[in-house]
Amino acid sequence: MEDKRLKRFGQLIYFLDSKIDEIAAAELTEYNLKRDQLYMLELIMSEDNITQKKLIYKLNREQTAVSRSIKKLFDNDFIKKEQSKFDLRSTVLIPTEKGIEVITKTEDIKLRVVRNFLRDLSAQESEQLISLLEKVNDALAIRDPFRF
Repeated sequence: MEDKRLKRFGQLIYFLDSKIDEIAAAELTEYNLKRDQLYMLELIMSEDNITQKKLIYKLNREQTAVSRSIKKLFDNDFIKKEQSKFDLRSTVLIPTEKGIEVITKTEDIKLRVVRNFLRDLSAQESEQLISLLEKVNDALAIRDPFRF
């Protein structure tokens, strides 16, 4: 594929992601969450027994940045911390009712935006697009050292 098309592909992915973020930010202003905090909350919600160490790995961020965001999520009652049942030295992060509420709203926003993006595609084209994006995502995924 020529470079011009590759650049356009990258732009389109970036624009779609930015549009979702823009709409979500506008509709979630009452929660005062930044994009990285919202993403962290999504990861915490999607995975049982997630620790700060695992978040640092998954986000590929500095420990201090992740610690600050976790502190804000905790201080604003989006998450709670509990001692791990598997490793008594670790603390797991768990979404609170408020955290679940904001993620539910975020998922509703994403669903509405994606439906709007796909409205001009046939069901078959939508499925093809989703399959292709999953394939690209899988190709970019790195092995998770936390999986056993």
